[in-house]
Amino acid sequence: MSVNLKKLSVIFVSAMAFLLVSCATTSLNKNVEIKKFEETALSNGLPLLMMKDDSLPYFSVILLIKSGSASDPDGQKGVSRMVAKTLERGTSKRSAEQIAESFDQIGASFSASVSNDFTTVTASGLAFHKEQILDNFAEVVTQPAFSMKEIRKMKSLTLAKLQQAVDEPSSFIGLAMSDYLYGDHPYGSPTTGSVKDIKKMKKRHIIRQYLGHFRPNNAHLAVVGNFDPNVVKKSLEAKFKDWAKRDVPQVDVPGFPEVKGLSIRLIDKTDLKQSQIRFGGVGISRKHPDFLKLRVANTILGGAFKSRLVDKIRAEKGLTYSIYSRFDARKEEGPFMVSTFTRHEKVKETINETLDVIKNFRDKGVTKQEVEDAKNLLKGSFPRSIETPEALVQNLLYLRFYGISDDYLKDYISTIDKISMSDVNDVIKKHFDTENMKVLVYSSKKEVMSQLKDIGEVSVLPYKKALN
Repeated sequence: MSVNLKKLSVIFVSAMAFLLVSCATTSLNKNVEIKKFEETALSNGLPLLMMKDDSLPYFSVILLIKSGSASDPDGQKGVSRMVAKTLERGTSKRSAEQIAESFDQIGASFSASVSNDFTTVTASGLAFHKEQILDNFAEVVTQPAFSMKEIRKMKSLTLAKLQQAVDEPSSFIGLAMSDYLYGDHPYGSPTTGSVKDIKKMKKRHIIRQYLGHFRPNNAHLAVVGNFDPNVVKKSLEAKFKDWAKRDVPQVDVPGFPEVKGLSIRLIDKTDLKQSQIRFGGVGISRKHPDFLKLRVANTILGGAFKSRLVDKIRAEKGLTYSIYSRFDARKEEGPFMVSTFTRHEKVKETINETLDVIKNFRDKGVTKQEVEDAKNLLKGSFPRSIETPEALVQNLLYLRFYGISDDYLKDYISTIDKISMSDVNDVIKKHFDTENMKVLVYSSKKEVMSQLKDIGEVSVLPYKKALN
């Protein structure tokens, strides 16, 4: 009987969520107990975090590169993502097909993703294949070939993805919102880049970005699962010994661009059946002291299914099926966003009602019961975010990237408990501002222009221009 190792691996990894004893034991009044881990460094300076877990025969290795799409040079937006997506597409030793086959034969997975702030590269599989997983991982990370054949393939795939996004309104407006909010700021381009820049991208741009940012002095490595720490560290020393330090280009990420008054942009596409709407304004950085207080506030406004925005815009007014708000906290100031959609003829009403909800939220504040309900929701959902060692390790890497103490996790429950109604009302007045906000609408000009003019001055952008 043949055994599909990849399926077996998926079964084991999926079972973790059900079978592992939680890495954090919590109660409503006690601190979180974090599973033990060891921190050290390889001889080349690469920081290493190791968390041993013998409950299942799995093994994962995670590399966080401290550069994301914000490090993309002008005219090369999307190059960090291109680096990440072409890593496994062949090395100096093996072709893309050979690399893929090597992972497939042991039922292991490999992935690389890019955010505005950082890049993560991960490989996972069964523990008795950990040496081969590490072999493949180290080779892919330190010896990528960046062949023209694979670069052309990835450019074609990326361009196709961008073109397809036009017909996926929710995705497309998300891409366009970055540019509208940030402009030429490093956060102004989506991680995928633009059609114009991807078309012009050369192999030398990709290699330069890789050499400048994929360095042990710009990274943090973690391993988690069933392994012997001494054996794994010795193995990692051998596999990463030739990965040398190098000066890393410094990325200047300025503060949030000024948002003055209420401005409206319409991206025009005549054949859309519904109107997508995004509201954006100044948010916070991840290290901001109001981070958790704003999580409570936003949960009440639109961060949960039972929220002010959902109750008013969806349940009472029937203007949409979905509306939510969030603070996208980044290394520097990220945005505050509200996302929704509606029928063409209801765009004006949806915008005005949404702004009214936020204004009322700011002017009148919240009730004690709303605060308690939001706090209980956040406390109840928190253990799930670190319930597996792999999830916990990822969170620990993020904390190290943002320069936040592990006490954030240990004290999460008690910190939330201490947040009062007056705390929440104070941060609402500081961070919610309907008078200085940008509204982006992806819709048909002929269907909605007259409605938008009743709200304020409108700039119109054809969707093809927005795509580029």
